[in-house]
Amino acid sequence: MLKRDIQGKFALKNNDYRQVRSLRLTDETWKALGVAAECLGMSRADYLEKVITENASNPSITRGKEPINQAKTTVVELATSPPTVVTLEALRDQVLLQLKLGKQAPGYKAALKALNYFIAVLTS
Repeated sequence: MLKRDIQGKFALKNNDYRQVRSLRLTDETWKALGVAAECLGMSRADYLEKVITENASNPSITRGKEPINQAKTTVVELATSPPTVVTLEALRDQVLLQLKLGKQAPGYKAALKALNYFIAVLTS
């Protein structure tokens, strides 16, 4: 859970002074940022700072490369070969991401449980 001080403000993570800034984001982007931050138990600002510092330490000049862990499964591949557990779990994660819910939300937990049961039935 996010730590707050007596006044209800987010507690400082370190002694570095943070100045108030603003961003112009679409509602969808703001919601996605909130979901991503909530899943990691941090504020939007802390999440953005984490992403930026991680990317700054590992800069990439090769734009356009696909992430390694992202599932690239087509309908043809699913129809012609039996799906593996790893493939099914990757597809499950893609479906859950579309819900735009935090991992602690009851709807997310119910969907995760149902999809895990579905994967178990398919693989048994």
